[in-house]
Parts: sequence; structure tokens; C-alpha cells
Amino acid sequence: MDIERLLKRAAKIADRSDAHVKVAFLLIDKRGRVVASGYNHFSIGRGRLGHPMVHAEAHALNKIRKPSTNLWGLLYRRHGKLITPCESCQKLLTAYGIKTVIHTAGAL
Repeated sequence: MDIERLLKRAAKIADRSDAHVKVAFLLIDKRGRVVASGYNHFSIGRGRLGHPMVHAEAHALNKIRKPSTNLWGLLYRRHGKLITPCESCQKLLTAYGIKTVIHTAGAL
């Protein structure tokens, strides 16, 4: 598995975010292939109904059809400190059978 390749891909995906804190989440199979990815973004235009944020984990999980115990996750923050899934995202990850999540952060 090529971690450097995964980190570069995560950085490109995080850059799609329209949020101040850019986050990407990759779902990766045991062979090291990305099966789904997501990034944090506003679900509706800024300023409407507050700021309903779609988290990167939920965005990626929405792209797979069913839970799997054969996947792991890579949570990437574009700049700054490491982050962990919020309580809601952690519940989603658990429900989908994702037991391992690697937390990473890009350089400033």
C-alpha cells in the first residue's frame, strides 16, 4: 500500500471543500484501493438555514451500499492539527463496520 499516494489523493479531495477547515475521508479496502471518498462541505448555500455541514465521513459512507468489515478509513485535515470524528460520525463509522481510522494532517 502506498501511503504517500493516499495522502496526495486525500489532499486533492480536501481541497474541494468550501469550508474553512478542509477535511477529506477515504474508505480503503484491504488491498489499499480507495472505494469511496468524501469531503466536508455545506449542503445548502452559505447563509441559509444556518450552515448545514456535511462531514467528510458521512459523505464517503453515503457512497457505499452496505456496511463492510473489510474497509478502513483515512481521515485527513488539509492544514493544522489532527482531528477525530465527531460523535455522530463515529457512530456512523461503527454502524458501517469501520473499526480502523488513521488520522492525518497536511503541512501548513
